[in-house]
Amino acid sequence: MLNDLGDESNHYMLMANYYEHTSTEKANERWYLANIYIHKNAVANVFIDEDSISLGVRLNPDNLYQIDEIKMKVDQIYRIRKNKTGGIFNTEDDIYVELSKLNFPAFN
Repeated sequence: MLNDLGDESNHYMLMANYYEHTSTEKANERWYLANIYIHKNAVANVFIDEDSISLGVRLNPDNLYQIDEIKMKVDQIYRIRKNKTGGIFNTEDDIYVELSKLNFPAFN
């Protein structure tokens, strides 16, 4: 995926049970049922290791210059989609699916 991000025609959607903020003001804040759009012009500071993906993303539609640093654990990713147009992703775009990893959080 990292190599593919150099090509502007590659668009990804990562779907995970959650991501965690790593930015100072929101550190360890967890957001569930995370869908993160990955594109050359939409992310910054991408780092992938064997356990997680860390990256800067634009989560605030009112401030497109605001970059939030987040981390997604690899074992929490249940679907990855890739296409050449961006926009709407569908099942034909699936490059990885493991729905057994999909885990809805318990809400109390």
